[in-house]
Amino acid sequence: MRSVWRPERRNRNIGTKHSGYSQSNDMRIPESWHDKHGNASIYYERLADPAIEQVTIGEHQLTIMYETPHEGFSYGCSPADIHKMLSLAVDHVPCLPDIIAFRQPTRNQQQQQPVWGRYVYHAEFGDHKGSAIIVEAQELSAKLKWSKRMSLAGRDEFSRLVRDGHVFTETKRCFEATLSEDSIRGTILFRTILHELGHLADYHQKVDDEKTALAYDYGLARQLYFARPSSEREAFAHRFGEELRDALVKQGEVPFAPQE
Repeated sequence: MRSVWRPERRNRNIGTKHSGYSQSNDMRIPESWHDKHGNASIYYERLADPAIEQVTIGEHQLTIMYETPHEGFSYGCSPADIHKMLSLAVDHVPCLPDIIAFRQPTRNQQQQQPVWGRYVYHAEFGDHKGSAIIVEAQELSAKLKWSKRMSLAGRDEFSRLVRDGHVFTETKRCFEATLSEDSIRGTILFRTILHELGHLADYHQKVDDEKTALAYDYGLARQLYFARPSSEREAFAHRFGEELRDALVKQGEVPFAPQE
């Protein structure tokens, strides 16, 4: 026996995302913006009136760009701290980035793409272009939550956070730590910066250095580099950063007090 025809069931996609429902208020971060001149930029390349300083470390010329963080946010370190860290690391790395940028993420970016920092192979901050390490402001007193069900990679990252100085307490569902100036400083200055230098060293070794590049042709070497799994590139950066940090700790160079 046939069921009674119900007109409200004539399209199973009604009221779902397949029919466009709730897509107009999608909170995804736009891939890029265009300014009044039509120039495109990625969201992490947009800084609000940053202070700009040109510095020399060893034989390298760098641009440091500092966007003032919002009230209640902190980078955990200053441009002077970054300058000292790079000065300590310069003899252990093949090169340094062209730009160090301190940026304040929006609330939406902080919720959907939370990072301590990132390495960008080629960034464009107006007239300043080149490889960049971008440090992101963190909200003080915010809760850092870590699931009790960890993958191997998650467990390794959890151990790194504990080593950075984050004090976790166990709750019913997860581990929680409250962000503070010291714990943010431990992660960004004494780990993230060195980790991003690892990405730069990896790229230099496999693409820029003719002796160790993946191919004689630069374009092909670059293509092969990015064809590698991201997990492999992350593993190299983690290993490089941890070995560099251990070497600096053994020399008594880090940790060091805030620089003025």
